[in-house]
Amino acid sequence: AWAVDGKALRTEVVLAHYEEDMSWVSQYTGKKNLDVTIYSKSDKIPEIAGAVTLPLANFGRESHTFLHHIVSNYEELADWTVFSQAAPPTWGYLIGDSSNGHMHDKVSFDDYMRPFPEGRDSFFVMNSATQFPQAAQLNRLGIVVQGLPDEGPEMCPKQGTDGWTDWWFLPDHPHLRSGDMLEFYHKYVALSDNDRKPLTLAFAQG
Repeated sequence: AWAVDGKALRTEVVLAHYEEDMSWVSQYTGKKNLDVTIYSKSDKIPEIAGAVTLPLANFGRESHTFLHHIVSNYEELADWTVFSQAAPPTWGYLIGDSSNGHMHDKVSFDDYMRPFPEGRDSFFVMNSATQFPQAAQLNRLGIVVQGLPDEGPEMCPKQGTDGWTDWWFLPDHPHLRSGDMLEFYHKYVALSDNDRKPLTLAFAQG
């Protein structure tokens, strides 16, 4: 168990499940001060010994699952919460392959499990970015290529713009099917008027 200033910390792993293989989860169950909560949007709810599995209606993707957990447990959140899709946390990202673990080459799932690393209140590795209103995207090289000597576990690539792929675009991407994402950002995230200026946002894929 992890501790800060002598106080044992409670960690919770929150997984967004649909049809992924959950066998990997057992290595994190049954441990002191570590809870595993699985929200499933599948017709077949998985049963994992030592984990709590809760059904959710199948809409909203994983972001809906994570926000649901935060809102529903706001007054009793764990000291450190790890949010993840339910696929095994392996390296790589390939469009359309739900088995991708979305992990960066130089980062392991256990890195996310370590509370308050170096005194920080969060641990994010930004490995994708999207540009609105075009809905173009790019990816960090560490999730599409392994063994790059200049890559590391930092939030952003150490080599700056050279640490990203070229921009790519899919006309049927969910971002385009979901309406005006720039309007959504200003209305619900920035809480500001939509000035229609292009916006680039980096995020942790998966």
